[in-house]
Amino acid sequence: MSALENIADQFKSLGARLRQQIQESATYTQALERYQSLEPRAQKITLASALAVVLFIILFYPLSLFFTSQQAMTVYEEKRTLMRDLFRTYRESSAQPSISMPPGFETLKASVNTIIQNASLLPEQMVGVIEGSAEGKLIPANLVSHVLEVKLAKLNIKQIVDIGSSMVAISESVKMKDLMITAHPQDTRYFDVTFKLYALNVPAPQVELPPEAEKPQKKKTKKENSEGSDE
Repeated sequence: MSALENIADQFKSLGARLRQQIQESATYTQALERYQSLEPRAQKITLASALAVVLFIILFYPLSLFFTSQQAMTVYEEKRTLMRDLFRTYRESSAQPSISMPPGFETLKASVNTIIQNASLLPEQMVGVIEGSAEGKLIPANLVSHVLEVKLAKLNIKQIVDIGSSMVAISESVKMKDLMITAHPQDTRYFDVTFKLYALNVPAPQVELPPEAEKPQKKKTKKENSEGSDE
C-alpha cells in the first residue's frame, strides 16, 4: 500500500471518529430532535440555511484572500503610475530648456531701431534708445544679460501695439518687463511711451566633445621582431 493510500485511510478513520463523537453528543441529539419535530417546509429551510453557512465558512477565507489581492494590485498600479509621473516630471524639469541665446546689446539695439524706422515715426517722436538697469524683483538681476529702454513720444494706440508686438517678437529670450504710458502734455490724444526690454542671461549650450579615437598601434617591423626574439 502506498503512502498516499495510508494518508487517505487515516483521514477516513479520523472523519469516522469525529462523526461518531458528534452523533453521540447531547447537543447533536437535541438538534436532531428539534429538526425532526419541524414541518417538512421548515426542515428544508433549516437544511438550506445550514448548507449556506457551511459554504460561507468554506469560501470566506479564499474569497477574502482574492479581494485582498485585488486591492493590493490596485494600490500597486496607482503607486506605479504615480512613480512614472514623478520620474517624467523630474526629467522634464531637469532637462535643459531649448531657449535661444539672446542677441547682444548692439544687435538688440539695431533690431529696435529697425522696428522704429519701419513704423515711419517722425524725428521728434523718437526720444532715444538707451541702456538701462535691472529693477524690481520680478526678474532677478543674475538672470538678466542687459536692459534696453526705448522712449518714444506722441504715439497713438495702434502704434503702441504694433511697435510693442514687434519688439516682443525679436527673440524668445527678450522679454518686455515694463511698459509705461503717459498722456502727451501738449496733446492728450497721443501718448508718451517707454518700453523696457530685458535680455535674459541664457547659458550657452554645452557641446559634448566626441570621444577620442584610439590611436592605431604601430606595427613592428621585421627588424624589431627579430631583435625582440633575440632578447
